[in-house]
Amino acid sequence: MRRRSNYQYGNRLPHSPVCHVDQSIGKTSPRGSVGLMAPSRLVSADIEEISVDGVKMVFHNTPGTEAPAEFNIYLPEFKAFMAAENICATIHNIYTLRGALVRDPLFWSKKINEALYKFGSEVEVMFTVHSWPRFGNKRIQEVMRAQRDTYAHLNNAVLYYANKGVTINEIHNVYHLPESLKQQWAAHSYHGSEKHNSRAVINRYLGYWDCNPATLAPLSPQESAPLYVEMMGGATNIQTRATALMLDGQYLLAVEILNKLVYAEPSNQEAKDLLADAFEQLGYQQESTSLRNSYLAAAFELRYGFLRSPLTSVSSSTILAMTTGLWLDYLAICIDPDKAANCGFIMNLITPDNNERYVVELNNATLTNIKDFSCPTPDATVKINRSDLDSVLLGKTGLQDLFTSGKATLDGKVNPFEILQGMLANFSPNFEIMPGTQGTDKLVSQ
Repeated sequence: MRRRSNYQYGNRLPHSPVCHVDQSIGKTSPRGSVGLMAPSRLVSADIEEISVDGVKMVFHNTPGTEAPAEFNIYLPEFKAFMAAENICATIHNIYTLRGALVRDPLFWSKKINEALYKFGSEVEVMFTVHSWPRFGNKRIQEVMRAQRDTYAHLNNAVLYYANKGVTINEIHNVYHLPESLKQQWAAHSYHGSEKHNSRAVINRYLGYWDCNPATLAPLSPQESAPLYVEMMGGATNIQTRATALMLDGQYLLAVEILNKLVYAEPSNQEAKDLLADAFEQLGYQQESTSLRNSYLAAAFELRYGFLRSPLTSVSSSTILAMTTGLWLDYLAICIDPDKAANCGFIMNLITPDNNERYVVELNNATLTNIKDFSCPTPDATVKINRSDLDSVLLGKTGLQDLFTSGKATLDGKVNPFEILQGMLANFSPNFEIMPGTQGTDKLVSQ
């Protein structure tokens, strides 16, 4: 996700009129580390009133809208409504290009409607976390309705077309907002876009497949591309035709054939430069910064390579806020399946200071865990306080040191953590997205 975000947000692009100019709901991404703070109080009811420092707040729970956990806040004393990221100055992402679960636009629309009917008649100030405030009840209700209707129209119209046989590979060329919504600034696609949001709705309900068996389990691009290039008569033919298409303004057609050539010949810099030219022209035409930045980031990397980043690490605050089960799930993702193929164990993991117990099993190259169970015949039982485990995860102490000092105990015929250590990966964001782009350690100005 970190690597992909460089495309959606244009993080590596120079700031200039022909490169990075905006990110719609923010001027740029923060460069600091990401953390996680465990909540001191949960808002669990649909509507919940809480006094915070003497200020009455009415929380409107909206989980599953812009985020899995989200709420609006109404401050009745001030007739002020905080709309979180549910009501922005633009249409948001139903599918976030950096990578995330597809959101539910119909449910999102319904939660905006709830806010409109619960608080809309009183509100005089509406503010959000990513755009400017709105003043005056009439204007606020206008924006709320525009956003409500845009998300609902996206859901309903896309499913209308899907039921007429339009597929995920066609919908972005078919779906459009009605003219009445196009006249509303808050319905414009500065952040999300009609193109990728419409594809997301079909993906949410019907999945990625267009029902053509040819696309069910296709060859990887680098496997199929050489045949395309051969059948088109080679690189020179493709580059000549692509140049003519671009001069005629047919950039998508140019991309269609140049992309095949670049996958077939990733060292062909002339082809990569031509594809970059086409991507740039497509990027300049986009209202959505998510699309613009993605086109321009690909063009930039085709020309100069991508800037290598340091290894991805989990921040200390994130580790401390993770439940033990969530940490074990994360550990399972880090396991190299090939290295784990012939290994196995069952471990009882007990953390006395928070009174938790887990059965952790490595089997079939897969690490699984279950809370509040114990195996009667484990290969090993490990007792370690969660606070001491945090010290290990933060790199402040070694697990073996805790065993030696008696702060942790290991009872059994194997050391599960020693087995796991030999198969854990350190993930790096330094992989290619566009072929033949490798990586550079230097920033390039343009």
